[in-house]
Amino acid sequence: MKVLNDLLGYKNRKLYQDNKMFNFTLDSVLVARFCNLNSKKKKICDFGTNNAVIPLILSKYTRAKIIGVEIQNKAVEIANENIKLNGLEDQIEIIHADIKEFSKLHNQEFDLVVCNPPFFKMDGNPKLKEISLEVANARHELLITLKDIIKSASRCLKNKGNFTIVHRSERLSEIINLFYKYNIYPKRLRLIQSKKTDNAKMILLDGIYQGNEGMELLPTLITHNDDETYTDELLKYFHD
Repeated sequence: MKVLNDLLGYKNRKLYQDNKMFNFTLDSVLVARFCNLNSKKKKICDFGTNNAVIPLILSKYTRAKIIGVEIQNKAVEIANENIKLNGLEDQIEIIHADIKEFSKLHNQEFDLVVCNPPFFKMDGNPKLKEISLEVANARHELLITLKDIIKSASRCLKNKGNFTIVHRSERLSEIINLFYKYNIYPKRLRLIQSKKTDNAKMILLDGIYQGNEGMELLPTLITHNDDETYTDELLKYFHD
C-alpha cells in the first residue's frame, strides 16, 4: 500500500512510501545532513536512492544537480513520483541502473557521492525469507557489496570529490580499509549513539577522493533522551 507522508519537519517536502518496501529511516536523514554541501558541489549522486528521500533533503540545502541511482523497479517508480510531487524535476533525476554498471559510464563526473547502503552481509540469514524482496535487497548485500559501492564511488568522483556514507559501527575498519584501497581518504568521522550510556552502533564517515591523510573525529551524536524522545541536537536535523 502506498501512503503519502510529510518529510519530517522539512517545509514543502512530501513523499510517497510503500509499506511493503523499505521505508526511509533516521539513517537517511543523518547521512544527508552530514554531507559537505559547499558551493563547489555542482553535481551529486545518491547511490541506492530508494524513494529519493536523500535527494529531497539535499535539495533544501544546495542547488546542485542531483542524480539518484536505483536498481529496483518499484523504488524507481516511487522516486520519480516523489520528484514530481515536490516539483523538483529540474534539479533531481532518477536513473534506473545497477550502481556497478552506472559507475563505468560516469567516470570522474561527480563532486559528491552519498550512500545509505545495505548494512548486512549475505550470510544465509533465514529471516530473509520473512521479508519482502525489496526490503531484503535494501538491508542485505544481495545485489551489491560494500566493496562494490566504494569502488564505484571512486570511479564516479572527481579529484578531491567527497564520498559520504552511513553504516554500522562494527564494519568501520572494513570501510576505512576499502576507502584507502580505492584512494578515498577518510576526513570526518562521527559516531552515533542511541543514548548516553549505549555503545555507538552507527557511524557517519566522509572521505575525499585523492585527498590527504588526517581525519577529524567529531563529537558523538546522541539521538534519544532517557524518556525515548529525540534529543535537541537531533531535532535540529529535521528542520530547514
